[in-house]
Amino acid sequence: MFNRVTPPPINTNLEPVASKRSWWRLAFSILTFLIVVLILGFLIYQQKEQLLSFNWQFDWLFLLFSFLIFGLDLTLVVIVWGWILNSLGKQINFRTHFHYYCISNIAKRIPGTIWYIASRVSLYNAVGIELRKTSFASGVEVIISTIASAIVSLIFAVQILTDYSISPLFLGGVLLLGAILIHPRVISIMLRRLNLEITQIHYRLIFQWLFAYILIWIIGGILLYMIVNILYDLPISHLGYVIGSWSLVGFLSSLLFFSPSNLGVTEVGLSILLSAILPSSIAVVIAIFARILLIFYEMVWAGLSYTLRTGRSTPA
Repeated sequence: MFNRVTPPPINTNLEPVASKRSWWRLAFSILTFLIVVLILGFLIYQQKEQLLSFNWQFDWLFLLFSFLIFGLDLTLVVIVWGWILNSLGKQINFRTHFHYYCISNIAKRIPGTIWYIASRVSLYNAVGIELRKTSFASGVEVIISTIASAIVSLIFAVQILTDYSISPLFLGGVLLLGAILIHPRVISIMLRRLNLEITQIHYRLIFQWLFAYILIWIIGGILLYMIVNILYDLPISHLGYVIGSWSLVGFLSSLLFFSPSNLGVTEVGLSILLSAILPSSIAVVIAIFARILLIFYEMVWAGLSYTLRTGRSTPA
């Protein structure tokens, strides 16, 4: 009576393809890690005598300053992130943004960008913000941050670029590309394609975000200077160089944001750049120490954000 419809064949090759991609990402991460270890090991070996004979200090006052400056920088980052996301429609209070940012920021330390994005999308989806909005806002945030890091590098790191034979025109090219991507008309086109309804995004709003992120990168460089002085007495005259190093390494890391793994890129970059003002072996130790300390600070602030959020939500 009825014609039997034969269902389309099921593609059984999806699992092997996904498996191959996972193995490729794992192999890339392992290779990156080994290269990082070799580079850092070589820098330490070059001046191992100075490392062994160095009279280490631990300045608790600079440790306190670094923690407070980290909190200030984190607060500014969350303000800008919340500002960007709120411009896409639904308004969320700062406390929620702060909590979600701190939680998802920890996932950023896991190799592979997908974990960071997935955690952020999942958190905001729970309060009614769809995936497209969170993903688009994250893209705008990355572009604004990258442009700001390039600007700060052009202010503080021109000499560094010259010393390593890197043309400032490269940063200028990235600035031009970024300016095109965040042009209000380009943003409007992308939003229409994503079927997102938002309030008007104009030049003034974009420049405010950009100025805020320039300030964030400068404060981040001051934070690194404080961390250096926990272990090593570095004169204030090197502050500009440290800010430039921080923004330049941050700029390069931003370009690798969507790579399978950028594990160790920051440590290698800081070790190499700080070697111009510190013994190379000590620069490596400080770069690794900075990574560990910043992760610790992120965990502390994530814990504080969770405590404040649950404390406010608990009825009296």
